[in-house]
Amino acid sequence: MEDKHLFESVCDVLARHGFEVAPPQAAGLFVRLRPGKGLLVGWRPGRETAGPTAHSGSDAADVEVGDEFQRLRGALTLALSEVLAASGYAVTGQGVDLLVAASRTSARIPSPATGDPVTTRIV
Repeated sequence: MEDKHLFESVCDVLARHGFEVAPPQAAGLFVRLRPGKGLLVGWRPGRETAGPTAHSGSDAADVEVGDEFQRLRGALTLALSEVLAASGYAVTGQGVDLLVAASRTSARIPSPATGDPVTTRIV
């Protein structure tokens, strides 16, 4: 799948599942081209959610906000991963982001347990 088609296809899948991709350089959900590798998909916070609050630099409330932010980012990354994988893309973790590529091939192979054919993506 060529890069432009992959980009448009992934953005379309995300939109159909209720995700809104932010414009370039803006905070929010992003999709960036990684030539020869696929797409990098992730979320960048705005200044108001990025780190410790302005009133201090290291009190207990700041630590809780940081932990909550990491949990929210993890939940969003998991949701993105599930949506994209279920839509047929090869998805791998890339730090806190996801590297998304077109699946190279699919195969129908028998299940070891039942012998029934199961579709498996081979990446």
